[in-house]
Amino acid sequence: MYMLWPLSRPLPAIPAIPTAYNLSILVSEDIDNARALVEIDGRLSDPGWRQFRDAVVPDGMFVIQERASSSWVGTISAVHNPSATRFYFPGGGELGYLTVAPEHRRRGLGAALITAALRRLHLGGYRHIFLGVQSWRLAAIRAYLRVGFQPFIHAPELVLRWENVFAALGEASHKSEWPTRLIGPPAPIDLL
Repeated sequence: MYMLWPLSRPLPAIPAIPTAYNLSILVSEDIDNARALVEIDGRLSDPGWRQFRDAVVPDGMFVIQERASSSWVGTISAVHNPSATRFYFPGGGELGYLTVAPEHRRRGLGAALITAALRRLHLGGYRHIFLGVQSWRLAAIRAYLRVGFQPFIHAPELVLRWENVFAALGEASHKSEWPTRLIGPPAPIDLL
């Protein structure tokens, strides 16, 4: 299942997080050190990990560090991926592997991570910003929805799947607002 960032929606500011945490960009040389954190919800094969790692855009992996323990407790990545597994997103950038350790959830850390990666992809000129998510990852879906992502209904059978997700979340679904096709690219970013 995919979610899209609406092209017409302005980018949100990165929300404040509790002072017990710090949000930072992970330098490319340290990405392998974040593998255990990325794999909180499931292990990747070694080739799968290398493929993911190599697709992270420069300055595109973000981590949340708990200040007291100096441990990384959350991460997300901005990934170059116009050819997602089941759909093609021209000029597409994907938010990949949002994870927050269970004992650190419900503190706004996911929203801060999502917004940081969203802003990085937007700055990189990505025309379609999306993510893929499994229906059982309710905490992640809740965070994506709160930031402003919408379910992408690229096949009719997805309506019922998304309605079930919204029911499990106890949220009202606004399926008339869910995009069913990609629309044209936004205006180019003025780099000069």
